[in-house]
Amino acid sequence: MGIKPSSLRSPRSSPATEGCGTSVLLPHDVVFDILSWVPVKSVCRFKSVCREWRDLISDPAFVAAHRARGEPLLAIAANSCSERSAVRLTDMDGNVIKVVEYTGSILRFFCSNPGNLICVVGYGLGKATVLNLATGETIVVCHKDQFMGFGRAAPSGIYKMVCISPRTCAILTVGDGVGWRQTQPLPRYSTTSISYSSRPVEVRGVMYFMLHPQLNGDSVICFDLESEEWKGTIKGPPEPDIQVQLHRGWTDNTLRELNGALCMLQPKVGKMSIWLLVDSRRKGEGVWIKVYSIPVDPSAYSPIMPLRILPDNGKLLLYNTLKFEEFGVLQIYDPRNRTFTDTHKMLSADNAGCVALCSLHLDTFLPAKVD
Repeated sequence: MGIKPSSLRSPRSSPATEGCGTSVLLPHDVVFDILSWVPVKSVCRFKSVCREWRDLISDPAFVAAHRARGEPLLAIAANSCSERSAVRLTDMDGNVIKVVEYTGSILRFFCSNPGNLICVVGYGLGKATVLNLATGETIVVCHKDQFMGFGRAAPSGIYKMVCISPRTCAILTVGDGVGWRQTQPLPRYSTTSISYSSRPVEVRGVMYFMLHPQLNGDSVICFDLESEEWKGTIKGPPEPDIQVQLHRGWTDNTLRELNGALCMLQPKVGKMSIWLLVDSRRKGEGVWIKVYSIPVDPSAYSPIMPLRILPDNGKLLLYNTLKFEEFGVLQIYDPRNRTFTDTHKMLSADNAGCVALCSLHLDTFLPAKVD
């Protein structure tokens, strides 16, 4: 025997569903919980269902809950010869959430997740542009030919750009109007050993730079964006083959951010090892764990780029460019059976490696309230 819609009525049903043209009324907390898991694009459409849902979705408590449960978005470079380039934002299902136009061709991104700002580096020498993904506004355009990083200080949340050379370190605080200023230079022991083959990575307010491999293994040097001070080095994970370190070519170890942690990629012939830094509190030492050992095609155009560990049994979302003349593809790697599955949509990008995770939460789509 089926359940009649009327039997689902609750004497304490919330007005959040009354007037929505349905005979089934759910408690307010149930509606709240269900909608907080819905992707941001759908939630924005649901504001038009009825006045009660519009008020619920605009409530600060709901916005906070949706932010806590929301998945990051993919920022994809869409370069074009016939029209303006753009940063295309899609959800994990491939749905386009927003398109932010960009003048010029895009070489790479620097993102700080979570956050609405992204630093876009163009093909022009040293040109970097900070874009607000929520509004499409250009915040900063600068030209610097030194090694550049971009990240968010903690706990202030202020965005900063970092440029280093063997003898200087310059900082630009985004939005303060001051411009570039000199700060604490690199420690002497690292001035000749910064590796330019790995981009700097910011994780929880600390920017990490890879040092050139030495006979005793890899090391990472740390820069605190809040205090603008160098915090010493962390020894990298164990290296199985010392001789490989000195002759890597494009297979140099590189740094990435993965699910809020620093990770190091160790490419070898036919294999990619991915290590996570789980404890950096011991001076000069780091506790690393190997989370993946992935089979790779030695003839691939570029190394795989891990993007996110998925909640589905440790599956890994990654970006893979197998051939120079082909677009990169998003794949999901299953460590249980060591297989790769292409996602259902090809990337609308013609720039290998120009994919990143970013955040664009519900509050960026809601009109500001006027008191």
